[in-house]
Amino acid sequence: MIITPVDEVKGEIKAPPSKSYTHRVYFLALLADEPSKGINPLSSDDTDASLDAIKKFGASVEGGRIAPPLEIKGAQIDARESGTTARFSLGVAAISEENSLIDGRGRLRERPFAPLVNALRSLGVEVSGERLPISVRGGVKGQSVRIDASLSSQFVSSLLLLGSRVGLEVEVLNPVSRPYIEMTLRTMRAFGVDFERDGNRFIIAPGVKGTAFEVPGDYSSASFFLAAGALYGRVRVWGLDPGDVQADRAIIRILEEFGARVRAGKNYVEAERNGLKAVELDCSDFPDLFPVIAVLAAYSDGKSVIRARQLRLKESDRIRAMAVNLSRMGIRVRELSDGLEITGGRPRGARIENFKDHRIVMAMAIAALGAKGESEITETKSVSKSYPSFFNDLRRLLG
Repeated sequence: MIITPVDEVKGEIKAPPSKSYTHRVYFLALLADEPSKGINPLSSDDTDASLDAIKKFGASVEGGRIAPPLEIKGAQIDARESGTTARFSLGVAAISEENSLIDGRGRLRERPFAPLVNALRSLGVEVSGERLPISVRGGVKGQSVRIDASLSSQFVSSLLLLGSRVGLEVEVLNPVSRPYIEMTLRTMRAFGVDFERDGNRFIIAPGVKGTAFEVPGDYSSASFFLAAGALYGRVRVWGLDPGDVQADRAIIRILEEFGARVRAGKNYVEAERNGLKAVELDCSDFPDLFPVIAVLAAYSDGKSVIRARQLRLKESDRIRAMAVNLSRMGIRVRELSDGLEITGGRPRGARIENFKDHRIVMAMAIAALGAKGESEITETKSVSKSYPSFFNDLRRLLG
């Protein structure tokens, strides 16, 4: 795809539904005592993988109505490239006393699962393998578990979902991406799950009630267009709740730190260009924002440092991916063990490597809009992982 620079970006757009909430709604509906309804769920490669997974576990899905099975069945799960689907499925597979096999594709087979596997084993669950494919024969015997969450919050969410069915005390060590844990708890509460918490210790009572849950707009997807507004003009994104617990709601604060003008209303967020300055940020609680933050840093005055210790374990090594692409655009970048040091300037058009990572593609598309000269992105289909309509929405915004 060729991207031609523009002089200005001004307009409005509606945020797509939240991918993270959609995953959680599907799995809680699977575990509920009565049918549930997911209102406005996201349809993407990742969320479709979760929808397929709950069907394999025994749920009946018709339209937006999800009827849970009487008992969770053993299943062969193809998580595609969705880490959330694979990790949540491991927790669900621990419920059934039948055999399950959790597998995936591409880089997902290289991503870590050992902390979750070890936690399940400590509960008496038979688990074979620490990277996909992983086989599981359920039957939880323990009532309390510790989980090292230094690599992913998804390990914690998987155990919380398991606890909502069997009852569990979960102690979390070294958590990253903590807002995603809060999102899981918020969705559990909407499904009638009772729990107590003391810091990083959670006591989950068994019992999930069927409900209707409306999926809110996605801050992760909206962040790319808000960045476009901050860089090139003014963009308003509708369908965003400023009071949500989504991790990537942090984009509001981050844009303000860069110096953009930001306005947040009851159902929207707007970002406007105002001359950006360098920042220093730890993205450990919102790692999905890293690529678009790197783009903002590339256009900012001064030297920015952005870090997050789990970035090398995502769909790509996102530290390396952004370093390569921004360097190709003529930006001075120094790669750190846990992040990037970026000296802002005026990017030039370049051939952009996609790294088979949806967020790299979307971030670099925004970077290319203000570059000096045309840019080419080698492949764009990967955006279907989280935001299939991204380029259609971008074209609509650009008129």
